[in-house]
Amino acid sequence: MKLLILAGLACLTVDIATAQVLGTTISNEGNWDLRKSDAGSDAGSCVLTPKTPSRVQVTRGRISVTGMPKNSVFNYQYRVDDGGASTPAFPSEAMQAEGRITIEGDAVRDIVKGRRFRFRILDRWHEAISEDIDLAGLSALYKRLEETCK
Repeated sequence: MKLLILAGLACLTVDIATAQVLGTTISNEGNWDLRKSDAGSDAGSCVLTPKTPSRVQVTRGRISVTGMPKNSVFNYQYRVDDGGASTPAFPSEAMQAEGRITIEGDAVRDIVKGRRFRFRILDRWHEAISEDIDLAGLSALYKRLEETCK
């Protein structure tokens, strides 16, 4: 039993920096960098990442929280600014297979315009993963992403 618990904890302590996408920084603003993929993807593949190590990546129309072990997420919630927490959501099979949570639609617009983004992910071992991210500079860089990375 102890071995299972230790294995689960080891999976949860994946270095957050490995969740960050690698690429060349082409612009930055506030607490965010706009990166263009170096290899292995489309020429227009860009991502916004916080300057501090984080699991969060922003692309056109999508916010992803990456770096979780595959098939390990029980549910997740997020909160923008001082608003209430979202209803707990269960990840799709595709999200589980990729070890990532994605937020799309109107929620992306609200987050990009916000000042603060917090999320909490509960894994199947009932351990919580959470981050509190300063969104300063994200809105301006998101506009730049839409113009630069088509």
